[in-house]
Amino acid sequence: MKKGLLYAIIASVLWAIVTPFIKQGLSYDFTPMNFAGIRFTLVGIILFAYTWHKGMWREIKQNSRLFLNLILINMFLGYTAFYIGVDFVSGAISSIIMGMTPLINVLLAHLIARNDKLNIYKTCSLLVSLIGLFLIIGMGSDGKPLDTKGIAGVVLLLLNIILQGYSAISVSEDKGKVNPIFLNAVQMFFGGLLIYIVGVSVEGFHPFIGKPAGFYISLGVLVFISVFAFSFWFMALQDTKSKVSDLNMCRLINPILGAVLSWIMLADEYPTFSTVTGMLIIVSSLIIYFKGESLVKRIKNKGTQT
Repeated sequence: MKKGLLYAIIASVLWAIVTPFIKQGLSYDFTPMNFAGIRFTLVGIILFAYTWHKGMWREIKQNSRLFLNLILINMFLGYTAFYIGVDFVSGAISSIIMGMTPLINVLLAHLIARNDKLNIYKTCSLLVSLIGLFLIIGMGSDGKPLDTKGIAGVVLLLLNIILQGYSAISVSEDKGKVNPIFLNAVQMFFGGLLIYIVGVSVEGFHPFIGKPAGFYISLGVLVFISVFAFSFWFMALQDTKSKVSDLNMCRLINPILGAVLSWIMLADEYPTFSTVTGMLIIVSSLIIYFKGESLVKRIKNKGTQT
């Protein structure tokens, strides 16, 4: 297996754990931007302690376009949309919608990236995943169509995918220019600080001292995931032997693992026909993407043999 794919799989497994812990953290009378800002700023401090080096400010200045892209688009806009979106819909639906990440990024790669174009199997994957998405939106998590708030949550999650997909392509196009862990440190610290400052201005200040243990456990798990998942992800994106679209397909791990964890960990969340069916339809697009061509060839070969 290519190193890039291995790193992408590790990052995807870690990201699949995120949604239920975000829902738990927000349940302790906390607001999305305040919570996200604290999480990412802490991650940035930890990573800066590890990657601090002479000449790093010069390195940031030399690659200012890449860093501004990650701080403003990937972190501030992307994660503001993500945290508010997660707050608007159930944990299972959040995980399943985020399972659309690789397929939307395949389309973005076709439109933006060099030498990473759509073929018939990628196109079929996109169409199949859309069927699963529409089923979830139409039926919700309780067998009823999503209300206005729920649809807004889905739209925000999809916006997050698009913004982060654009940033991922930018990182991939600049392979090897910046150490991936240092890249993560800069985007986390400055992006998290910006989210927190804007969050306090918009949502008001929410004290994070004296909270129940569950709050700190959720925050600690999320900090741990961010420290390692993003670092592995940037390492994957900078692997010269891996395409962005192939790496993003690994993120179809998210809808299965994330939804199952939400059903186990979160009260009042349980599997329904629409969520399970939508999840299976979206995941089936992974088979079409990676195995579609070989399956068609195998069927054709059997046909010629008979």
